[in-house]
Amino acid sequence: MELSAVAAELYALLPAEFIAARGARAKEAKASGDAELAARIGRLPKPTATAWAINLLARSGAPELEELLGLGAALREAQAGLDPARLRELGQQRSRLLAAAAGKADELATGLGVRLSGAAAGDVTVTLRAALGDSDAAAAIRSGVLVRGLSGDGVDAVDLSGALAVAGSTVPAAPAAPRGKPQKKDDGDKAARESLQAKAEDAERAAGQAEAEFAEAEQALAEATLRRRKLQAALKETRERLSSLEEELATAEQDARRAGRTAEAAERLAAQKRRIAGQARRWLERYSGRDGG
Repeated sequence: MELSAVAAELYALLPAEFIAARGARAKEAKASGDAELAARIGRLPKPTATAWAINLLARSGAPELEELLGLGAALREAQAGLDPARLRELGQQRSRLLAAAAGKADELATGLGVRLSGAAAGDVTVTLRAALGDSDAAAAIRSGVLVRGLSGDGVDAVDLSGALAVAGSTVPAAPAAPRGKPQKKDDGDKAARESLQAKAEDAERAAGQAEAEFAEAEQALAEATLRRRKLQAALKETRERLSSLEEELATAEQDARRAGRTAEAAERLAAQKRRIAGQARRWLERYSGRDGG
């Protein structure tokens, strides 16, 4: 029995089954003589509703999730390549693919009789969005053993501390589907159902609008980040050029000082020669005058 295998089994269960199954597996490990493994199994945290839904989505092999994570990889590549046109093109798909993946998680949960609260459903979208800007977050989502939701701003690395039950886990090749009974249909009053449906549609529209606005803000942030990087590169180049010019100026000033000192020495030598020549002329004139008398 290995911890990763036990974790893969436990995190594939319905939330209501987790505690009892964890206790049973810990007892089995202890009975087999592996007290350390039993303790580690006993410390495996129960996943939040958000994490459970994300794990369910990952284990289902849903194409909606793969499309979204593929988009995230393309966005990160475009951002690394400072390609704003590509970023804008990919950004247009973000809202649709996020909604599709989050909707699939909710659909899978409902099919197993688990209703996600509004807060949990919102956190599913936030967690999926975090994977768009961070490859490690995408790998964590694929692991199938998340214990809590994730969040990210698309710039800084996503905090994954305590997010995985077992580090380095991967989704089993054959996804393990949680056990459970389909949810019973609501037999309540028709008017009440219609009212709830209308409220749900209103909430969905509001969520879609908010998601679109957030996507626009994320796109603006990505473009601003690209501009900042380009300006930083230009500033660095300008500073390097300025430093080079300052060095050239210092060399030129040093050469000028040397030339000045050379010119001054030449001027002193010329003056000295002029004085000697003058003296020679005076002696010559004096001598010539005496010779003529």
